[in-house]
Amino acid sequence: METMLQVRIISREMVKPSSPTPSHLKTLKFSLFDQLNVTKIYFPTIFFYPRNDGLDKLEQISSGLKKSLSEALSRFYPLSGREKDQFCVDCNDEGVPYLEALVDYKLSDFLQPPKIDFLNHLLPCNPGVKIQDRASAPFLAVQLNVFNCGAIAISVCTSHVIADGLSASAFIKSWAAIARGADDQLFRPDFTTASTLFPPIDVESLIGSNRVTLAYNKEASCVTRRFVFDANALASLTAKARSEYVPNPTRYESLSALIWMCLMRSSNLPTGPCFVEHAVDVRRRVGEPLSAYSMGNAVIVASGVYHHHHHHESAAADTDIVRLQELVTIVSQSIEEVNVDFLTSLRGEQGFLSILVYAKGLAEMLQKGEPESYGFTNWCNFGFKEVDFGWGKPVWVSIGGQSWGFTNCVLFKDVDGVGAGAGIEVWVTLEEKQMLVFQNDPQLLAFALPNPPVSFSEPN
Repeated sequence: METMLQVRIISREMVKPSSPTPSHLKTLKFSLFDQLNVTKIYFPTIFFYPRNDGLDKLEQISSGLKKSLSEALSRFYPLSGREKDQFCVDCNDEGVPYLEALVDYKLSDFLQPPKIDFLNHLLPCNPGVKIQDRASAPFLAVQLNVFNCGAIAISVCTSHVIADGLSASAFIKSWAAIARGADDQLFRPDFTTASTLFPPIDVESLIGSNRVTLAYNKEASCVTRRFVFDANALASLTAKARSEYVPNPTRYESLSALIWMCLMRSSNLPTGPCFVEHAVDVRRRVGEPLSAYSMGNAVIVASGVYHHHHHHESAAADTDIVRLQELVTIVSQSIEEVNVDFLTSLRGEQGFLSILVYAKGLAEMLQKGEPESYGFTNWCNFGFKEVDFGWGKPVWVSIGGQSWGFTNCVLFKDVDGVGAGAGIEVWVTLEEKQMLVFQNDPQLLAFALPNPPVSFSEPN
């Protein structure tokens, strides 16, 4: 029987910016992409560090983290504010919650294999609850967890109201650079270019019927599971995914197509269309003046649809390959449609008309009832595994466990030391009944390792 995780909160406080935000920066406009993001939840990241000589004294560690966090908040000043309305942020320096906790568990035991269902106990807030009172809710919350072996886990919950994964990564990496004294690695975050190019509009009436709220926000009991694909498995999968339509599929296209295929087989909705949504980074597609330093929710959804044929039949291996290649084509084409021309159509006042067209198309897809739908997010190459606060890089970076947000969600993140190169971790959140089928799919298990142990060297 698995030992229950005991986590005891020993302190709570608010950390505010080290210097006040200038008056001319007190109001920050949201961008159109901030507004279109309907997942108004906290998304978590947890960084695990084994015990070493730099982690001897809790008071010293905590003091350094709080001081550097305060300095980082001055650079990323909107994160200390609160939402004013659907158009802007009040950068009022109210600060972010900072908690300290003692964990009655050894890190080596916790990661052999990772205790996915216990991860949420290490978080400063519940990431699966939609933020209701957004006017008073902080945009960020931090918790320092100290294991009984001396190892630590730093968890950060970031509000999707104001940031996407790349923005969260930029903030956390800057915080870590300040903590270890690497000021030469800091940059000046850009909070205004996205909202200048894509100004906010009155979208609340338009996104109210978005199928994300229908297909993803379910009352049923949901679970999150982790699967690891090593470099050899990804190379084999990509080779099978090649076709005359997509002769050189990316690892993301190949893997998302495989996951999508297995998800459809595990579903209890055998007929009708199946939608898939991919979060696409706008920064790289627009180019200058947007950059990796542009903060906020600079993502947009690329949608694809697959019309069911007979996906519940016991398909032969060659039929699975054909379906895989077909899904790769849909994924590739949907992402390609988020091009410069499309993004240009969203700029300025004409963005309102483009969103009206988008909303109308969405309504037409919805009119036949609740669809089967899945959302994919890719955190590969975001640099989370490089976060070093002064005692080395984390041995593992995780998201939350169980239902950390909406259901029918898939998240990719890169992982080192798996196979002959970098692998990919896939985190899948589904209703419990569907997960029982999905996690036992032979096609999935032909490539995936279900929640393998995280190995690391412990000091003597």
